[in-house]
Amino acid sequence: MADQEEKGLEIQGLLIPQRQIPLLLPSAAVIEIIGYRELMKEDEPAPSWLLGRFEWRHLMLPLISMERLLGVEREQRRGRRRIVIVHVFDDRLEHPFLGVEATGMPRLAHVNEETLTLEESGGWPDDWPVLYKVRIQETEALVPDLDRLGALVAELEAEAA
Repeated sequence: MADQEEKGLEIQGLLIPQRQIPLLLPSAAVIEIIGYRELMKEDEPAPSWLLGRFEWRHLMLPLISMERLLGVEREQRRGRRRIVIVHVFDDRLEHPFLGVEATGMPRLAHVNEETLTLEESGGWPDDWPVLYKVRIQETEALVPDLDRLGALVAELEAEAA
């Protein structure tokens, strides 16, 4: 146990590729990474960041574009997109899972004091679902606020009900 304390805490993270800046999530929050699927579009008008819903394990889950949510223009480009199934904590949601669009295959990142540096916030609005901008080794990344993401989806589900 003393060796663990001397070396410092290390957790496993996943860098989720985006077109501009990747997302960094703790691997414990990622349930599964799947290939892109056909999406069911919303019946009601929905914000542009809600790309639609997809079936996963007999559940219909929302697919979120973090880039659109953060105001980044998306290119309509084919490629090796993925859906990252994330566990969110909002008991107002019908299911505590949502999909986050990835532009490629996520990769493992070892996160500890030596590999992670907190960057300046970037001045985003308080209501954005971003906790931090970080540098993991040589890569800048955003750490999403999963609670805020869950709340945004819960608000949409409440409006639709």
